[in-house]
Amino acid sequence: MSLENLFWAFPLDAAGFVAMFWHAIIFEIPRFLLAAVAVGLAEYLHARRYPGEPVVPDVKVSLLLAGHNEGACLEKCISALQEQTFRNFEIIVIDDGSTDDMAAVGKRLFRRGAIDRFLSTGIRGGKSAAANLGLGYCTGDIVMIADIDTTFDRDAVQKVLQPFVDADVGAVSGNLAVRNTQASLVSRFQAIQYLMSISLGRRVTDMLGTLFIASGAFAAFRREALLGIGGWEVGPGEDADITVKLRRAGWKIRFQPDAWALTDVPESALALFRQRLRWNRSLVRVRVRKFAGVFNPFQARFSLSDALGHFDIIFYQGIMPLGFYVYLLWLIATYGAWSLFILMAVSLVYIAASMISFAVAVGVSGHYGNLRLLPYVPGYALFNAYLLRAVSVYSYLDELIFRKSYQDSYVPKRVLDAAEKY
Repeated sequence: MSLENLFWAFPLDAAGFVAMFWHAIIFEIPRFLLAAVAVGLAEYLHARRYPGEPVVPDVKVSLLLAGHNEGACLEKCISALQEQTFRNFEIIVIDDGSTDDMAAVGKRLFRRGAIDRFLSTGIRGGKSAAANLGLGYCTGDIVMIADIDTTFDRDAVQKVLQPFVDADVGAVSGNLAVRNTQASLVSRFQAIQYLMSISLGRRVTDMLGTLFIASGAFAAFRREALLGIGGWEVGPGEDADITVKLRRAGWKIRFQPDAWALTDVPESALALFRQRLRWNRSLVRVRVRKFAGVFNPFQARFSLSDALGHFDIIFYQGIMPLGFYVYLLWLIATYGAWSLFILMAVSLVYIAASMISFAVAVGVSGHYGNLRLLPYVPGYALFNAYLLRAVSVYSYLDELIFRKSYQDSYVPKRVLDAAEKY
């Protein structure tokens, strides 16, 4: 059998071609191409609108670092922050009941004057509890929160502050790249994904006004806005949760693509799958369960952009992966043994679309646009289409049926039980 025999057996006009490849044509290709066109247009308009040096607001910044068992990387993170071009900040470190040497490292840094305040909870309460504790000690106009295993470009703080010139901006999400790209094939795939989904994808949602995530790994918040909504709620998914709360309180959420931070990603497929199970369950927990009211036009705080943004996330991250497996079943039922050849053609479409998106992402990502990853893009396209999608579908069904996010070890069980109770 061959593709030539396939098209002889099933002669195709335009309607027949669409019927055979409907999933890719209707859902996949437009999203890739529209994202590429939208980002190109956005970069052009941005250059015309802001031709000079961007303005940095005259504010004080509180750098909030909350973590559990981060003794090995705390000092490196502090060193990176002390090299920042923006200097009007305080550093507050919160040890969330660590069992390693994080408390000892934090106390040593405080004695040296490298940080302004060190707090230790003594018992683990989860990142949200630690961040809220630290928030009470922040004196800055802007609160920047980051994972302790994150390091920063020297101008990252300065850059992430720029959108706060707009008094209506409540949060700004920084850009993220992978630090341990060369560790494994899996980490290379994630480096590609970060370029495409964060550096490229969030440019699009920022331009459309539908950005719904201020990453917990690197984001800045107006302290007034944080206090107004009561800070962070119990995770996992606390970064998505707080972003939705800020939007519903009337604040704008922005993405600053020029504010770069580096983070380590899982280096094995098993570790990656575990991470994505937690992330994907949070989509159901936050987007579907908690904030389903964004779709109610009769609510006083109804916002069409919020409803469209929520729909976009649920559809493309939740429904479309499930739709892909419905397509596979339909393909097998309709074309039998020929379905393998059609699937091969679909895979080539995914690879081509991924290559285009990756090229655009590299083009807009400056010094982090790593073109040496190009040979790995075909492998990433297939890995994402057939394996990460399967993890997504499993995690969504697992959360819908068994509510597994309420049993996640990311947050201590007693905290999850208390959150569920109240």
